[in-house]
Amino acid sequence: MPRVLAFALACAIGFTTGVDARPRRRAAPEPQRSLQDRPARVQDEYKSCDVAVRDFVQGRKEATALPVKEVKVDGLRMRLNFVHQYGESGDTPPNLAFTRGESVEDRRKALNEAKQRINSLADAARVGNVWYVIALRKDNSVPDARRSAPNAQLDENRSPSAAVFASIDNKCITVSEFQNIPPDRVSDALRKLLGEKDREASPSENLAVRPQL
Repeated sequence: MPRVLAFALACAIGFTTGVDARPRRRAAPEPQRSLQDRPARVQDEYKSCDVAVRDFVQGRKEATALPVKEVKVDGLRMRLNFVHQYGESGDTPPNLAFTRGESVEDRRKALNEAKQRINSLADAARVGNVWYVIALRKDNSVPDARRSAPNAQLDENRSPSAAVFASIDNKCITVSEFQNIPPDRVSDALRKLLGEKDREASPSENLAVRPQL
């Protein structure tokens, strides 16, 4: 009996040793993604408004994007004014969307939401995430028949337009747009930056009026 038990133990030990001695298969390493397969993320100077800003400019030379330094808020009239290094945008139209609520509570809720958006906009301007984009209109947007119009008409057709874009929470927001900006809202320095020459008297004003036959 002791011999049988000893023989059984010897067999068990040998079997275990044989199993452990077998070469273990290593798990195949996971294929590493090459750097070329990974999409490259390029940080744009206009953040999430990279497309919107360039789409507004449309490749025009007479255009620029100015960082907004400050957002002036007229809380009573719900107007905004954007300050940049060459001046100010001028007041936006009043935001009266909150008046569409049916009850006073609905209007108050909408008003508070508008205030929160304004605060977020002011915060974005402080860190350089708001831009005042201004551009002169293209010459080819004016029909040939109107190009021979008086100088005042030409000035109107070449009057700049602008838009304010803000990058907030990785989303681009069109805050406001300005069409046919009056000359007094555009400083001389900004006009020179846009490539506009100094205003001169029109040729019709320098020539004597011919007598009509």
